[in-house]
Amino acid sequence: MPEAGTTKGQARQDRSARAREAAAILPLAGLFLLVPPVLTLFAVPIDVGGVPLIVVYLFGIWLSLIACAALLGRVLDLHAPHGPSRQPPDSSA
Repeated sequence: MPEAGTTKGQARQDRSARAREAAAILPLAGLFLLVPPVLTLFAVPIDVGGVPLIVVYLFGIWLSLIACAALLGRVLDLHAPHGPSRQPPDSSA
């Protein structure tokens, strides 16, 4: 919900700026979650449904990063200017 005194355009720019910031932070968060000191926390002899915990963790992080990137991509596309450079090429040639 926009704050008092802001217009729709300002609120949209704020959402777009937050989405761009989140898109910049996402790879850093993924890198942090995959560094060896964090990975060693999950390198324990515990199985989840017959699968080692570290494998579940790695695939969970991988899937989460892909899902977050897809959602951020959609949000950024919604807020992108749709000028002439954003239109698909003419295929009638």
